[in-house]
Parts: sequence; C-alpha cells; structure tokens
Amino acid sequence: MPTSSCTFTDRIDSLNLPQRALLLMLTGLLTGLCFIPYTLWPILPLCLALYLRLLHGQSYKWMFRFGLLFGLAWSATDLFWFKNIFGAAAISLWFIVSLFPALAGTLFHFVVSRLRLSPVLAIAVTWTGIEFYRSELFPLSFGWLGLGYAYVNDHALMRVAAFAGSYGITFLCAACSGAIYMTLSGSKPQLAATALFLLTALNLTPCHGAYSGAPLHVRLVQAPSEDDEHQFALSAATGSQTPEILIWPEYSFLTNPLDQPITHAKLAKLLAQTNSILVFGGERRLDTSTPNGFENTAFVLDKQGNLIGTHVKNHTVHFFRDGRAGHDSNAIVTPGGKIGVAICFDMDYPDVARRLTNDGAEVLLVPNNDPESWGEVQRMQHNLMFRMRAVECGRWLARADVAGGTSITSPDGVVTAHVKGSGPELLDGDIYRLNDRNVFVRGGWRFGSVCFFAVVVMVLGSALVTLRSRRLQAQ
Repeated sequence: MPTSSCTFTDRIDSLNLPQRALLLMLTGLLTGLCFIPYTLWPILPLCLALYLRLLHGQSYKWMFRFGLLFGLAWSATDLFWFKNIFGAAAISLWFIVSLFPALAGTLFHFVVSRLRLSPVLAIAVTWTGIEFYRSELFPLSFGWLGLGYAYVNDHALMRVAAFAGSYGITFLCAACSGAIYMTLSGSKPQLAATALFLLTALNLTPCHGAYSGAPLHVRLVQAPSEDDEHQFALSAATGSQTPEILIWPEYSFLTNPLDQPITHAKLAKLLAQTNSILVFGGERRLDTSTPNGFENTAFVLDKQGNLIGTHVKNHTVHFFRDGRAGHDSNAIVTPGGKIGVAICFDMDYPDVARRLTNDGAEVLLVPNNDPESWGEVQRMQHNLMFRMRAVECGRWLARADVAGGTSITSPDGVVTAHVKGSGPELLDGDIYRLNDRNVFVRGGWRFGSVCFFAVVVMVLGSALVTLRSRRLQAQ
C-alpha cells in the first residue's frame, strides 16, 4: 500500500489561523527567553526562523497581525518591568515595541517574493535596518531588545561590535535565522552558516586585553538622589586606594550646587580632602516658568572645586521630566587625562559614546539613575547597553548608579567590578586610559544606517516590480 509522510513544512502549512496564532505567541515567548535575565540566547536564530516560517504563505495583512502577536509575547516577556513604571500603560508600550518585528517579518516576505534575493541576505538587511530605525530614528526611539544585546555575554561575537557595533551582531544573528528559515522551508539545509554562527555563539571565554600604563583609580558612589549624607560620607571613607576621580549618580542634586555657596564650599572641602576630581549630576536651571526648563547636566570639578567641564544629557528619557536635551558630546581635559562624560540614557544609543571617543576621551564616566522601584531586571538589561558601548568604543567605562547598577566595565565588555546591593555603597576600582580609535569609531558606526537605507531601496524596488506586474496583467 502507498504510504504518505507529513514533513515539518507540511505541518506548518496545514495550520489554521488560531493554531498559527498560538504557535506564534509561543515562539515570541521563547524569543523573549533568549534575553537577559533568561539564558536561551544560543537558539535566538532558530526562534526568528520559526517566526518567519509561520508568516510564510499568509496575506500581508495577516502577516502583520501575526507579527504583532509574536512581538507582544516577546516584549511582555522581557519588558514586564514596564508595569513598575507605567502601570496599565505598559500594554500600549509593549504594543509599540511589537510593531517592529511585525514590520520586519512582513517586509522580508514582501521583498523576497518580488526580488531575486537570498533569504539569508534579505532578512539580515531587513531586520538590521528596522532595528536601526526603531532604536535611533523612530520618535519614541528605544534600542532595548536589539538582537545584538542578547549576545553581550558571548565574547567571540562581541568582537564584531568593535567593527560594526551592536547592529553588526544583529546582522549575523538575522542572517543565521535566514539560513535556518530556508531549511525549514524545504530548501537544501544551510548547515555551514548555521553551524558557524552557533559554534561562535557558544564561545564564552573572556578575552582580556593587556593594558599598559598606570591605572586610574576611581571611586563610584552609589546613593539615592540628593542623599548628601551618603554621598559625602562614602566619598571621604578610607578605602584600599586613594581615588583620583569620584563619580556620583545622575541627579545627585536637583539644583545646580555651584550656585549655592554653602554647598559649593562643602564640595571644595571634600575634594581638597580626597585630592580627587568629582563628576556628578545636577540641574542647570534655564527657565523658572516651566518644570522642564532646565538642563540635566553632569558637572566636572577639579581638586580645588573649580568647574572644568560639563555635559548636558543628549538623550532625555521619554515621558519623564528630564530637562531639555543637549547636542554636544565633547571630551573634557582634566589632570587625569581626557575623560568622556555621558548621562544614563545617553548610553542607550551609540552616538554619544562614539563622539566622545572620537574627540579623544580616554575613559567613559557615567552618572546613572535606575531607581530601585524599577526592578532588578531593568538594571540587568540596562547594563547590557553600557557593556556594548564599552566594546564599540574600546574604552573602560565606569558608572555610578542610585540603586544597584554601579559597575566598571572593560573594553572587552566584561564587568570587572560591581556593587552587590541596591543601597548606599561605594565601589573602588581601576580603569585604564586608552587613546586608539577602532574601526567602529572611525566609520563602522554607519553600518546600521546603511542597512536602513538598503531596506528603503529594497522596498521601493519591490513596489516598482509589483506595479509593473499589475500593469502587464491589466494589458
């Protein structure tokens, strides 16, 4: 008697709409488990490939709808802490984040069906370009859950960031998913590309560089905003080393303390006592008639308490009273060398750290503010972005937080020291001055924007092919 076999491809194609929707949501959940705080990141390309395969054969309207289900399950799995900040409004934010995987999946199928492009190249370019748009061009720009951040603990793949940034890792991950997608679609198995990526993604051996020259001793003070008692006491505490630079969190003062003689004198006395430079966050008031009429500013004081430089936060946080955004990112000359100072959300984007490095910054120092109420997972995920910036720019990065994110990161993306709790605490450590400029800083940072431009070209080309086909059919 004749026998029939039902392949995996046949089973996928035979799913009805509710079954397909359920499987897409489960795939989105599994994709979410590939990101911190979970540990399934080696299977991320498989999850994306299954997502693309489940969209195959559907109308574009249903592709986008299914993509939203996938994205909602993914974003809610990883960004559940949104509810700690926004309450019920977190649902609308998860929905906004889910728009982009839905768009990437739909455009991928649109382009591949119209143009003679390899699915491997098409998804790599499309996903990277859409991720770049979401992270840097979209009005509510938000880079969290970029594919590259899933691999921050992978020291082999992280080397790619020194050439093409986080988008370079996204490109490789998406390309691997395209190879698996072809296999799931019944094509000849793309084993070579898939195996190479997965083997690389399992390399967890840190690769520490050799750092020459005298270390720069830093003391990071973790304390809530305007906690004068702990900020001053921890800074002056006797430690294993005398700090050359003190770093306090963002919004250490909700004013400009240099305009207040008593506070300024107190700061000068502390710096004379510790013989240190101080980097701290405060507000520089511009307009008293509006609550947001200030600049969120990092101040740098020399050992006598004199102001030697400032940085105004370039990327203010959406939906928060965070001041007016600055536009400049310049290295500051200090007795300890040229330092790059950024503020918290600035490091969610590649541009500020890269411009500071290109201007000669030898280290990156960051006052930060991730409140304890936002949750530990938020701080864990945010830390990935600081580690990515350190690798992209090839610089040591020291960050002083208000509640648990205080840490020191090497140019390899390895956290060399961090606090263990969320309460007031100090962290002493060494960082090294570096002055070389890697490929990313010299021009590799354009990789994401090139991919976005390529997506625009592919979509326009596909649209022209569609119009031409319709005209031929109408004749």
